[in-house]
Amino acid sequence: MSTIPYYLLLPLGAAIIYALGSIAIKRALKEEVTMDQSFHLTNFVLGAAFLPLLFIEKTPLDWTEIWRPLLMGVAFFVGTWLTFIGIKRGDVSLVTPIMGTKVVFVAIGIVLLTGKEISPALWVAAILTAIGIFLTGVADFAKGRQLLFTLLVTLASAAIFGLCDVLVNWWANDFGPVSFLAIGSLVVAAFSIVMWLAQGRPTMAMPRSGATWAWWAAAMISVQAMLIGLSLSFFDDATGINVVYASRGLWVIILVVLFGAFLGNSEHQNKGRGFLWRVFGTLVLTAAIIIAVVDRSRAEAAILHISNERI
Repeated sequence: MSTIPYYLLLPLGAAIIYALGSIAIKRALKEEVTMDQSFHLTNFVLGAAFLPLLFIEKTPLDWTEIWRPLLMGVAFFVGTWLTFIGIKRGDVSLVTPIMGTKVVFVAIGIVLLTGKEISPALWVAAILTAIGIFLTGVADFAKGRQLLFTLLVTLASAAIFGLCDVLVNWWANDFGPVSFLAIGSLVVAAFSIVMWLAQGRPTMAMPRSGATWAWWAAAMISVQAMLIGLSLSFFDDATGINVVYASRGLWVIILVVLFGAFLGNSEHQNKGRGFLWRVFGTLVLTAAIIIAVVDRSRAEAAILHISNERI
């Protein structure tokens, strides 16, 4: 009887911690912490958390290729900014499940870039994604443009984070896995400093109650980023890792229902039956993600097989 690979505990932990972090961000915003304060704090903590990795790299680095982690860092910064906008404008039970659709976008993007036909499975995943997004937002249609804006921002964030996953998976090992992650994260922190200066150095002093949630959120987002980054860098199982990590949409639903009162989140009570639509939508999105990841894995395996035969 086969057992579940132990390393999948890393993306599982990342999924749960991400769900907690997103709820903590929303709580900090409710406690009068501004989005800029929470965003910059998270990026600073992220850079500090990854900095020590520079000193434990064992792979000789090719500094002529430093543009690779720099590019990934820029993309990650933009994706994080869009995520914060989505969380500010919408509920975490709406935003977090849709974030998982990054895998579907990546799979479709790779097919389009390589000029290959979209497989039937990927068509099913794309259709399920559309249905899942519809179901998660069905209770909020009355919000009109506000809902549309939240959905578009979240989907853009998902697509950008999908690109980051691809870059880490393709480039990290060749450059030096831990240094790749460290440099990319330092770029995020550096860009945040530049943005903070460009904004006129707004105060980072936060209300005490809000500051506690903001620091917890920053710590959890940093830890989950490290877990998923190391998973993609060291273990050749992007399929399993992405499927397990995609469970964060389900985890945020579970956490909101079970611990919403303690975490200061009442989405499941405020939305009533609308919250059930989000649960259904999340389940459909999760199915689409699994189909897309498995289909992408098979396509990559086929390409690798063809390449080996030619060699």
